[in-house]
Amino acid sequence: MGEKVDYSNRELVNSAYKNILKYIQPGDVVTSVGTHKWWQFWSALIHIGIQWQHRRLFGKNSNWRSTHAMLFFDEQNTFSVEIPRATFKPLKEYCLSEIFIYRLRLKELNPEYIKTLKEAAAELVGENYDVGQILDIAINSILGYKYQRRLKLFDLGRKKKVCSVGVRVAYEYLYQQKLKKEDSRTGKWLFYELNPKKWKQKDIEKYKGTDVEVTAPAHFCNSDYFCNDFELVARFNKGQQI
Repeated sequence: MGEKVDYSNRELVNSAYKNILKYIQPGDVVTSVGTHKWWQFWSALIHIGIQWQHRRLFGKNSNWRSTHAMLFFDEQNTFSVEIPRATFKPLKEYCLSEIFIYRLRLKELNPEYIKTLKEAAAELVGENYDVGQILDIAINSILGYKYQRRLKLFDLGRKKKVCSVGVRVAYEYLYQQKLKKEDSRTGKWLFYELNPKKWKQKDIEKYKGTDVEVTAPAHFCNSDYFCNDFELVARFNKGQQI
C-alpha cells in the first residue's frame, strides 16, 4: 500500500476538491484504495484481507483493489462506515485518496430519492465499526458461502456494519420505501442476478442473490458481474483524474 498523502498542502486539497466536484453527484458510491504507514500492520492486514476476498470472489482480473466504500451526498456529507464509527465526512477529508466514483444505473436519483438515502445513512451514523464482521464474512467465503451469509461467528450486532454494507443498506432502504411495487420481483434490489458472460452456469444455477451483509466494496466496482447496477463515472488519485 502507498503512503498516506499530505492533507496539509491546502492548494493541492482545494484543487482536488474542485476537480472531483465536476463529476460527482448526490447518491454516487465512492470506493477508495486504503493506504497506511509501514508500521500500521493492523491496517495492512485489513486491506489485504478485503482485497483477498475480492480476488477470490471476482477473480484477479476484476476491479479488486478498493477497500472502502462510501455514499456521497454533498461537499460536507459523505456517509462512511469507518473506524471508530459511522459518520458523515466532508469531501476535503478524502479528496487526495485513490478513489473511484460509481453511479447507479437502475434508477435516476431525484431529490426525493436522495433524501431517502440520507435518512437511511443517518440511522447508522454514530454506530461502531464492526471489525469482527469483516472476519465473519471472510470465514464464510473460506467455507464456500460466497453469497448467503450462513455463519455469524464474529458478528457483534445487527447495527454494526462494515463500510460497503452500510452503503448497501441505504440503497435497499430506498427500494423498500420508494421503488418497490406490488408486482415487483421478490428479494433484494441490488446484485440480484449474475451476468452469464462472467460466471459459470453452475454458479448461476445456485445463485440466490447477494445478501446485504456480504456486500463488499468490489460489488460496486464489479457490477458488470451482475446486472450492471452501477457504472464507473471517474477515477482520481491525489486529485488528478486518471
